[in-house]
Amino acid sequence: MKITGVYLAAGNSYRMGTNKLTLPLGNKEMGRWGLEKAVLSEINDIIIISNHLNHLDLSGFCSKKIITVETKEPGAGQSHSLQTGIRSANKINADAVIILLADQPFITTNMINKLIEIYKGNPNYSFVASSFHGCIRPPILIDKDLFSDIHLLRGDRGARQILMAKKEQGILVPFYEEKWFVDIDNMKEYLFWKNKIDNN
Repeated sequence: MKITGVYLAAGNSYRMGTNKLTLPLGNKEMGRWGLEKAVLSEINDIIIISNHLNHLDLSGFCSKKIITVETKEPGAGQSHSLQTGIRSANKINADAVIILLADQPFITTNMINKLIEIYKGNPNYSFVASSFHGCIRPPILIDKDLFSDIHLLRGDRGARQILMAKKEQGILVPFYEEKWFVDIDNMKEYLFWKNKIDNN
């Protein structure tokens, strides 16, 4: 089975007021945290979706796993970025994708590998989704059977609504560490986590 990561890094950071993925968090830029975890995982390839304004610093990444794709409509919302990733994954014959958010720095390699392990052991699942207190949260693994459903999304919508409508076709995998699911959207959240990391 070929599992491809789709790393969504094309947002405009409106709520932050600056490109949040380039902001320093600990000893590296925010956008590198989740990417490093994905590179170390059992994902076969990682497609980074960026736009002409937001390019991640990939210096130091020697991984042959990484493919970069620039979306032509950065203002079209998360659905467009996700669809761009799905089309790219189709071109390299992916059996499934794992959706990853570039502003979710505290995910772990073990989380990603757990989703892959469950999927490979249950090939009839259409999705294997992380959850926190019963709520679906990225990272999310989606089988190619649902790729056509992703292309029906519009605006700033992710895959969650599709999975909720098809709950019987997949499984939610509970994780109990709230920090792993933090996505940093505004300056207040950024400064909180920056100070927390700097003072540890």
